[in-house]
Amino acid sequence: MERESHFEALYLELYHKLLGYAARGLEGNLDLAEEAVQDTFRIFWVKYDQAAASPNVRGWIMQTLKGEILNIRRTRARTANLVAQLSAAPQVEGVVRDEHELDVEYGDLREDPDYQLLREFALEQRTVKELAQRRGITIPACKKRLERARRRLKKYFENMNDSGHLLTVSGRTERKGGDDHGPF
Repeated sequence: MERESHFEALYLELYHKLLGYAARGLEGNLDLAEEAVQDTFRIFWVKYDQAAASPNVRGWIMQTLKGEILNIRRTRARTANLVAQLSAAPQVEGVVRDEHELDVEYGDLREDPDYQLLREFALEQRTVKELAQRRGITIPACKKRLERARRRLKKYFENMNDSGHLLTVSGRTERKGGDDHGPF
């Protein structure tokens, strides 16, 4: 019971301070800031014994939040970079650009749910929470889908030859292990 009351007291004391700090660190995006703060307290709960043993519990929580902010920034930058690479790749017939002029449609990539998820995350700056709600899935499930989509998009680019064409078998990229999750 002591653990729960200590956790709750720190949560109530620090939540708004941490939210303000995270919002400044995440360019005013309150949804991402809230996600960072919630993840910070989740980590604090999981590692409570380690944190409580620290001579400065509040400092431990703040350092955890800083790490979460950096993780969010890195994830968004990595995703935006992958989408930008896709946009900068040599164009194929029937190329259509979105209003940002960053999104290039490649045949069957256009309708791929993973590609759409990455596009919404990187180009439309949607939060994981928004993406999860739109799809009716949990936030952890959405995070996992984003990570898988990033890996698949990276593999998609690795399968391109120097002229920007996919190394294909009947129009689809070759996949190892029978992975049937779309073109990338």
